[in-house]
Amino acid sequence: MVLSIIQNISIIIAAEVLYHFLSKSFSGKAYLISILNGILFGLTAVLAMMTPFRFESGIIYDGRTIVIGIATLFGGPLTGSMASAIAASYRIFIVGGSGYLAGVLSILEAFVIGAIFNRIRKHSKPSQELLLVIASALLIHIFMLLAQLFLPNERWRLVLPVIAPVVLTIYPIGFILVSALFIEAEKSARVQEKLQESEERYRKIFNNHHTVMLIIDPQSGAVIDANPAAEAYYGYSREALCSMNITDINTLNPEEVKQGMARAKQFRKNAFQFRHRLASGEIRDVEVFSGPIDFSGKEYLYSIVHDISEKMEAERKIAEINENLEKIVAKRTEALEAANRELESFAYSVSHDLRAPLRAIEGFFGFLMQEIAEINPSLSDNARHYQERIRFNITKMNLLIDDLLNLSRIGTQELSLQSVDMSELAREVANELLSENPGRRAAITIDPAMTCIADKALLKVALTNLFSNALKYTSTVIQPSIRFSSMDKDNERVYFIKDNGIGFDMQYAGKLFTPFQKLHSDKRYPGTGIGLSIVRRVISKHGGKIWAEAVPDKGATFYFTLGG
Repeated sequence: MVLSIIQNISIIIAAEVLYHFLSKSFSGKAYLISILNGILFGLTAVLAMMTPFRFESGIIYDGRTIVIGIATLFGGPLTGSMASAIAASYRIFIVGGSGYLAGVLSILEAFVIGAIFNRIRKHSKPSQELLLVIASALLIHIFMLLAQLFLPNERWRLVLPVIAPVVLTIYPIGFILVSALFIEAEKSARVQEKLQESEERYRKIFNNHHTVMLIIDPQSGAVIDANPAAEAYYGYSREALCSMNITDINTLNPEEVKQGMARAKQFRKNAFQFRHRLASGEIRDVEVFSGPIDFSGKEYLYSIVHDISEKMEAERKIAEINENLEKIVAKRTEALEAANRELESFAYSVSHDLRAPLRAIEGFFGFLMQEIAEINPSLSDNARHYQERIRFNITKMNLLIDDLLNLSRIGTQELSLQSVDMSELAREVANELLSENPGRRAAITIDPAMTCIADKALLKVALTNLFSNALKYTSTVIQPSIRFSSMDKDNERVYFIKDNGIGFDMQYAGKLFTPFQKLHSDKRYPGTGIGLSIVRRVISKHGGKIWAEAVPDKGATFYFTLGG
C-alpha cells in the first residue's frame, strides 16, 4: 500500500507541473484554466486508481483523495468539481465493485473539505497557509476512513486496521509535501507576475514618456536602449542609437565621459550638464539625470535627458546684460561720486569764502553803529529795528555757513565705527541742549541700554539735530514731551524720536530732508533748513535710512536705522 501511494504521489507531482504550465499558458482566461485543470486532475485521479492497493475485488485504495483535495484547495471549486466528476465516474462505471460507494464518498468528502479550505485560504495570511494545509490533509483522510463504514457486510472491520495507519500518516504527509510544491510554485508565479507587471510598467513609461530616456552600459558606454522621445530628439532610429556609444553623442572626451558614468553609478553625482551632438550635427546643451538600475541581473545607467539650450542661452544673455549693467552702474557711480565731491568742494569753498565778507560786514556795521551813537545817541525806533534785523541776519548767515561746512565735511569724512551707548549719548545731547536754553523745560524720556555700531561723532551730530528740532517744535506746547526709543521691524533695529509738538502735513514730508526746505515760518521757528539734510547724510553714510510720520498739532516721529 505504501509503494502504491508513493507511485500515486509521483503522478500527482507530474500533474502539478502541468497544472502550472496550463495556468501560465492561458493566463487571463480563468474559466478555461479551471476547466482544463479540472480535466487534468480528474485524469490524474484516474491514473492513481489504475495503480491502486487492492484489498480485495472491488475494494481499492489509492491517492485520489490527495488529488481531489489538492485540485479543489488550489484550483478552486470548478476545478475540484470537474476532477471529482471524472474520478467518481471512473470509480463507478469502470472500477465498480462492492466498495464503489465508499470510494465515491471518499472523492466527495475530499472535494467538500478542499472547497471549504479553499475559501478560508483566500482570506488568510500567507503565514497561516501551512496550518491550513495540515488541517485539510488530516480532515480529508479522517473522513476517508469514516467513508469505509459504508463498505458492505461490515468489511470495514477488516479494512480499517490495515489502511488506517497508512491513511493517517503517509497520505497526509504526501498531501502536505505536494501542497508545499503548489504553494512554492504559486509564490514563484506571483513574484514572476509582479516582475512582469513592473517591467511592463517600466516599458510603458519608457516608451510613452515625452522625456528623452537612455539605458547605458556603464562599463562600455554602449547605448542599450532608447525611447521614442530619444529617437525624435537625436534624429536617429532606435536601432541606430542602440548601435552607438554614448561618446558618439557626448562632446566630452571618452575619459571624462567614463568618469561621469562612474560617479553616476556610485551615486556620488547624478545630475550633469553636457553638450550632446544630434544627427544633424547640431550641438545642444543638455542636463542629464543618471543613476544605476538593475536589469536582468546586470547593472545599467538609466539616464533622463533634458534640453536646456534655451535656458543656457538665456543665462548667457542675462550674464552679458548684467555685465553691461555693472559697467554702466560703475561709470554712473563714479560720475556721481565725482559730482558729489565737486559739489562738496564747492559748498566748502563757498562757505569758507563767505566768512571773510560776512566778518567785514559785521565789523564795519559795528564801526558804523559807534559813529552813529557818537553823533546821535538817541536812535529812532526804526533805526533800532534795522540794527536788530542786520544783527539777526548776520547771526543767521553765520549759522548757515556753519551748517553748510558741516554738510560738506560729513560727505568726505571717513567713518570710525565703534560700539556706542546710544542711550548715554542721547542723554548727553539732551542735557547740552537744555543747558543752552535755561528757560526751556520738556519731559524727555530715553530708553536705557540702546547700543549700536556707529561713528560716535557723526551720530552725535545727527542726534543733536533731531533733539534740537523736537525741542524747537514743542516750544509752544503746554506740556512738551520727547521720547527716544527703539523697536524691531522687518528683522531690523529701528530707532525713533517722538514728540508732541506742532507736527506737519504728511503731503510735504518729501521736502523734509532737502536742504533749505522749511515747513514752518522763520519768525516762530528759526533755523537754516539744513539740519535734517545733515541727519540724512549721517544716516546714509552708515548704510541706514530715515523717514518721518506726523499729524498736524499732534506731534511728529522721526525713525532711522543704521544699516548692518
